[in-house]
Amino acid sequence: MATFPHANKDDSNDRFTSTYNKDFQWHQTKYPDKGPSRRSQGSVSGSKVEYKNVLQQKSEGAKYMQDQPNHVPDQRHYLGNNGMSNRNTKDRSTIHAEKTHVMRTDDVSREEQIKTTVYGQCIGDAIGLLTEFMTKSEAHHAYGNCRYLTYSDKKRDSHRERWVTGDWTDDTDHMILIMQSLTHCNGKVNSRDFAARLRHWADNGFQELGDQSGTGLGNTTYTVISHKLFLSDPQMAAEQTWLERGKTDAANGAVMRTAILGIHEWWDTTKVEENAKQICRTTHFDPRCQASAVAVSVAISLMIQRKTEHYESSRNTYNIDKIIDECYNRAVKILDSEGQKRELQNSLRCNDLGSLKLDENGKIGYTFKCLGAAFWALKQNNFKKAITAILFEGGDADTNCAVAGALLGCKLRNLSELPADWLRDLHYKKWLDEKLNRYLDVLRRMQSKYV
Repeated sequence: MATFPHANKDDSNDRFTSTYNKDFQWHQTKYPDKGPSRRSQGSVSGSKVEYKNVLQQKSEGAKYMQDQPNHVPDQRHYLGNNGMSNRNTKDRSTIHAEKTHVMRTDDVSREEQIKTTVYGQCIGDAIGLLTEFMTKSEAHHAYGNCRYLTYSDKKRDSHRERWVTGDWTDDTDHMILIMQSLTHCNGKVNSRDFAARLRHWADNGFQELGDQSGTGLGNTTYTVISHKLFLSDPQMAAEQTWLERGKTDAANGAVMRTAILGIHEWWDTTKVEENAKQICRTTHFDPRCQASAVAVSVAISLMIQRKTEHYESSRNTYNIDKIIDECYNRAVKILDSEGQKRELQNSLRCNDLGSLKLDENGKIGYTFKCLGAAFWALKQNNFKKAITAILFEGGDADTNCAVAGALLGCKLRNLSELPADWLRDLHYKKWLDEKLNRYLDVLRRMQSKYV
């Protein structure tokens, strides 16, 4: 786990959070005229730097970045290490591993499906980094006509060099934070515990992996976790931020991390729906963000359930149309605007990946774009081809591929359906295996009471 102030399993969350509040230092330095800045290499202060956008941000759901070739479709906050990868490149076998109790379950196929969902996200995220923030034309120019990319094909620019080859990005880091929170809280969804972990990650990253800080924060998430109320009342902080910004922020920072909430309590779709909304509202209050998180989480839970109305056991196939119907019916309840309801429907029913315009200038981080790409992928049957197609659309490709990878991975159900080299070459797979097995132990205990 990341280095959190010590708390026993039976300690209350209030104790955990109060200890965290005492120890956590949050520094902000603004450079409004110099563009994005970086922490100096070798810094051990643990301070957080705010990277102020020098361009006026006009789009909803935009992320901050730097060093765009020729144009700046979006900007993004970066907490990096002088342009270098935050993470230590040492082999994970040298990292001390805590003992874990590996989950044993009678339903091995569901455990395999859960792992395929998680690793579908991880490898989608890691391979999507190759074209993150590129336009579609730039992606094709950078990688030519290659229809099958590997992590080692990654372009060596100042953006992509922040991550070790085969590493995933903040999208999966945040999903892991939720998983760690669920493990620590014995399966209880606790937004304050998650908030504390998220803010600690922003300043420190996963220290056991050599991080000096979290890398890659969306503008919405950064603003909310900087709010004075975030640790005590994260949902209030998120709502106030949303209101102050004119109710326009609808970024993909919540949907990118929500796959684990489709796994958690998968047997109870209503609980899945409520859990997804609760964790979404920790940073993203906009109804479109909540609807996106609900749709993805519910789709995953329905596929794991394999009820007869959604799954044809004789053909070993899912009825995707009926799954989408239920996802829509649950997610649409959150929306008031008829226009947003139509957008939701169009995203879930998307059959034309190009129509999403994933590289649209100023809008690449819009939550419904990511949702559309993910549900387009759900209708496909070949993981490598689907994720590669999304990757070559450019835009916020790591996020789009991460969520798409989780959904399609859940549908395909078996790790053998994932590209073997993408899975094998994940840089921190052994580390995540330990975290995932520890979480699955908690899930098994919960599942035994209800299933």
